[in-house]
Amino acid sequence: MKNTLLKIVPAALAVALSSNLYASDQADLDDIKDWNLVSVETCLDAALDTIPGHARKLELKMEGDDPIYEFDIEAENGTTYNVECNAEEGFVTEIEREVSADDATFKKYAKITEAQARTIALDFNPGKIVANEYEIGTDGSVTYEFDIQTVAGYEIKVDVDAVTGEIEEANIELYEIGMEQE
Repeated sequence: MKNTLLKIVPAALAVALSSNLYASDQADLDDIKDWNLVSVETCLDAALDTIPGHARKLELKMEGDDPIYEFDIEAENGTTYNVECNAEEGFVTEIEREVSADDATFKKYAKITEAQARTIALDFNPGKIVANEYEIGTDGSVTYEFDIQTVAGYEIKVDVDAVTGEIEEANIELYEIGMEQE
């Protein structure tokens, strides 16, 4: 495929999974290299079929019992989307559009501030916030997403509903390839 990420992701992910980076820190995780995952290419194809563009980042995370590949895809119009794909089944499960802090739609619907959302996220999972995003779901939901570096050294992604302040989800990030967009 034309996408540069497609060329480097399989090899880098194989190395990361074979090193079993975080399993020793989390008793509830099985040996991830033995999981029956679809190929990264399968999920990347599904993601790019949904949002045409260029994949800029790949994460492998756990949502409950489900391993999820999440791609940051920069669409042809310059907008970045987070596209999640079930890593066992190979189908897209969620799409969110990344926006800036001053996005008019986000500001219109958000009822809690970023500072309040940070407090909620850190109360839920203590650590250091190393990245955050503002997201609008395809259903119109608005969410603050925080990447929290834990004391044990792994990252937890915590999504806080920008309307209610409730934790929408919290996921263990197993691996990341690529960089956050500035």
